[in-house]
Amino acid sequence: MAHLSHRKFSILEAGSPRYVLSRKKAIGKSIYLGVAVSYECEGQIEWACSSYDGTEFESHEDTFVTDPSSTGPEQLEKLNNIIIQTVRDFATSHNYRIQGVCIGCDEKTAKIVAADPALKCPIRSMCTRFWFDLDAAPCTYTLRGLSLTEEAASAARKVYDWFTPQFPGSIPRIAVDPETNEVLVDMDGHCHMLDLEHFEQTTDKPTWDKLLQLSEQCKQRKLKIIFFNSTPQGGGVALMRHATIRLMRLLGVDCRWFVAKPNPDVFVITKRKFHNVFQGVTQDEQYRLLQEDKDLWVEWCEQNFANYWGQGKGVVDTADVIIMDDPQVSAIIPHIRKLNPTARIIYRSHIEIRGDLA
Repeated sequence: MAHLSHRKFSILEAGSPRYVLSRKKAIGKSIYLGVAVSYECEGQIEWACSSYDGTEFESHEDTFVTDPSSTGPEQLEKLNNIIIQTVRDFATSHNYRIQGVCIGCDEKTAKIVAADPALKCPIRSMCTRFWFDLDAAPCTYTLRGLSLTEEAASAARKVYDWFTPQFPGSIPRIAVDPETNEVLVDMDGHCHMLDLEHFEQTTDKPTWDKLLQLSEQCKQRKLKIIFFNSTPQGGGVALMRHATIRLMRLLGVDCRWFVAKPNPDVFVITKRKFHNVFQGVTQDEQYRLLQEDKDLWVEWCEQNFANYWGQGKGVVDTADVIIMDDPQVSAIIPHIRKLNPTARIIYRSHIEIRGDLA
């Protein structure tokens, strides 16, 4: 690794023309960060951070000298504080809005961390700190580059590509496996925003203890749990499902989530003639479900089942518990029963249904 030149982020002085100009912006400019860390030798850790706005990079480099009286995890926690404060000062002075951050290290450092499990906690802590302290979505990767600064720039570009900056709000991309249409939650495990302790803080002890008990039973019985619904993003189910999968995996429960390949014609039917009727928000005759509508919907469900989840796909045929949250893919239930008759099927309607239709 090349020796660092120790470039620093530009921090605007309060009252300077650029500082005053940046404060006149109603919304902070979006930037994306890459952080690269490397154990160079005994007693010091080199790190670099690069910001990217879609056009140009700005880099910061530094060396953290460790304290021999502190443990490795304690050293990394101190480094976390330095990095978070440096980034906060940089973003605040320029009125930047940090959308996402990619934290990584080279292969050498990755091996050091892998050999000492205690070092993983501070790295996860850095991710959660970026999420809670700076409201930036964090992810982790092993990086490659000719220099630490190049690795940081590569990380910044990686997290930039993860988002869709051309749309307002910088929406993260949702990855779906093309072979089975499985939703790869949290960038297939690369994104880490929070730990079990953060979930525990949101509820009471009896509820949390019961959750731990149930998750332990799932693990002891080696249950495979899968979820089905129509879309990975944008709907009420999708909002709940990302968080559910995240929590279940932190608990060590074997769970997966699959969505259907979209068909706009079918979605018009299921939205207007399923959801709206169930909820009692329309009585217009044009929204009556016709046989041709039902045939198209059933055909769509059957095609998805055959192409992505059927015999030999390692989805339905290996599942123990199958959960659905909306009626859009419920036409696959007969095929599930035929392929895996011992699987328990749970249907949970996430939409409010009129009392006379329930």
